[in-house]
Amino acid sequence: GGNGDGLDAFNGQYSGQGTPLARTGGLHYDGKWNSDKESINANYKIGSLGVDGTSNTLTQNNTPAGIFNSNANQITNNFMFRQKLDFTYQIKLDTTANLKIGVDGTLKNTHTKSDYTTTSADGNGNLLNDNARNIDNNDNTQIFDASAFYTKKFKKKGRTLSFLAAVSENEINSHGYLKSKADFYGLTGKPDSTQLIDQYKTAGVNNSVLKTNLTYTEPLSSLFSVILNYGLGVTSGTSDLKSFNLSAPGVYNVLVDSLSNNYKLNELSNQVGAIFNYKKNKTTLNFGTKVSNVNFNQTDEVTGAVLKRDFINLAPQANFQYRFSQYQALSVNYQGNTVQPTISQIQPVAVNTDPLNIIVGNPNLTPSFTNRLTFYSSSYKVLSGQSIFFNGGYNVTSNPIVSSLVTDSTGKSTNQYVNLASRRQSNYWVFAGFDRKIDKIGIAIGVNLSANGSKSYNLANGELNLNQSYTYSGHLRLSKYKEKKYEFYLNFGPDYTISGSSLQPEINNNGRGLNGNYEFAIYLPGKFQVGSDGSYEYKGKTQTFNTNFNRTLINASLSKTFLKQDNLKLSLAANDLLNQNVGFNRSSSGNFITQNSYTTIQRYFMISLVWDFNKMGGVTAKK
Repeated sequence: GGNGDGLDAFNGQYSGQGTPLARTGGLHYDGKWNSDKESINANYKIGSLGVDGTSNTLTQNNTPAGIFNSNANQITNNFMFRQKLDFTYQIKLDTTANLKIGVDGTLKNTHTKSDYTTTSADGNGNLLNDNARNIDNNDNTQIFDASAFYTKKFKKKGRTLSFLAAVSENEINSHGYLKSKADFYGLTGKPDSTQLIDQYKTAGVNNSVLKTNLTYTEPLSSLFSVILNYGLGVTSGTSDLKSFNLSAPGVYNVLVDSLSNNYKLNELSNQVGAIFNYKKNKTTLNFGTKVSNVNFNQTDEVTGAVLKRDFINLAPQANFQYRFSQYQALSVNYQGNTVQPTISQIQPVAVNTDPLNIIVGNPNLTPSFTNRLTFYSSSYKVLSGQSIFFNGGYNVTSNPIVSSLVTDSTGKSTNQYVNLASRRQSNYWVFAGFDRKIDKIGIAIGVNLSANGSKSYNLANGELNLNQSYTYSGHLRLSKYKEKKYEFYLNFGPDYTISGSSLQPEINNNGRGLNGNYEFAIYLPGKFQVGSDGSYEYKGKTQTFNTNFNRTLINASLSKTFLKQDNLKLSLAANDLLNQNVGFNRSSSGNFITQNSYTTIQRYFMISLVWDFNKMGGVTAKK
């Protein structure tokens, strides 16, 4: 994951931000022999993805000293070329045992280029700083994975054995440039200092992982069984990151020690677990836990310093299900897990990718623990077409790992993660729905009600900040369907969000919204079909963002089917007829309230011809 050099990385996936251009191709082979006891599946895939786009991010930073507002614009040009080859072989060793072997390899070449311009001001609108920076980065990645999975069923019903062994190798080599100019303004409104950065960065990251897992299932009685497992994991890796300043124009050979490191990592983990299962009539219950002991050893190859961590991961679980009938059930599930700090949170090396927002590691972090409780209930009546469903969940985290942000008078921030043993973070969600068909008018009516909320903490300039956010929404659904004639669906409803922080209680992000979507299709003579679908989204202005957001998306299509089985289809489709599609998101995290607007795919037209065929045709039985 990631190139590790602190520069921007592109994961090769399109997430809806920007305009993509994808080219893909591949070959596939699948074959069986030996009376279908052996089989091979092989694939070769090749492709590229380029994503270009712009975005604007407005951020409000609430601190004890006041409010800091920033306006950031970004232009990105991302490109990845990728090849992947995978091979899977399966064999039925006998009537009770199977073996599956898989191998795959991937090559990726990535180029990422980003241009940023950012301005920051205080709550009174006084300019604090501005920053223009450019990042140009190249990654070369090689990935290799191999696994073997053996399963065995014994004569005693329910007794099974399985063994999994998997290895992976991951090598990333990257190099790139960071260029930045930041001006800081004094009381006169003119720059009183400037920070210039012109650096060349390299990264060599290697990671090797071996994992094994042995699982044994034993029926203790006709109602009770246990699943036992043992797993061994071995990880070794190296991370060599370097940053260089200029000694002469175009010559980067002055090593920056504070932004460079060379680490070697070894990690050994042992996991044991036992899960008990009970099933009788309408009741199913399972409970148990998995426990992992992890020995972490990291050596600084430059200084010789060693960081050792030995810790225990707990993962208790329990699930209860009761089926009142075929169409009515209740389920309650519990899961707990230890959350270890990540390497990037621990690593005591500064990263200056964004000179105005510096991240510093904290090697003294300890793990947190999260408890999760979820439930689900459903009831369906066949004759009336009535359904009622209700589900929800609650999570609470003890000893959470939270952000400790320090923002100075110039608007520059330094972030470090710390444990907050005296507080617990939590979040919840509930969802209830009701559907029923009104036979007299042939329309199905449904109502949804939902709510979610969260309570989290962070430190801002040393002061504790409580962040709370709650959203409530309701939706009405209408639908009607008549086979080969028409179909119609409509869903819409309002929502309201309450969001704010304890440091600035007079400033919040409360706001109302409205959203909905529809679909309809009409079947015409001559095997023609016309249809449309669309959505509407409204976000009202808040104290933080004083503009409304409206977006209406309408898509339409005209199609005709051919052949006896209607398996050849010609379609003309129009996407985003009003050309209103824009990327938009509002969120809050820590003491930040953020609004992001970005380019995305807008109006286009497409003609498609699709032929669904089956070479088998029909089956003739012979005696």
